[in-house]
Amino acid sequence: MRRGQSTVEWMLLVSVLSVGLALAAYAFIPGFQNGIESLDDDLGRLYQQGQTNGSGDTR
Repeated sequence: MRRGQSTVEWMLLVSVLSVGLALAAYAFIPGFQNGIESLDDDLGRLYQQGQTNGSGDTR
């Protein structure tokens, strides 16, 4: 096995574990779920403000 391949495999493993941990926290910790939903609301509001101000060009 080459050294670069091993590094990529470790990074993939870390990313899968991180996503799994975040999903578990979202499912089982109400405070975490509330925080994520609040963040979603805030980002949606900011995105809408950017669209109405003309700075929301996504090209």
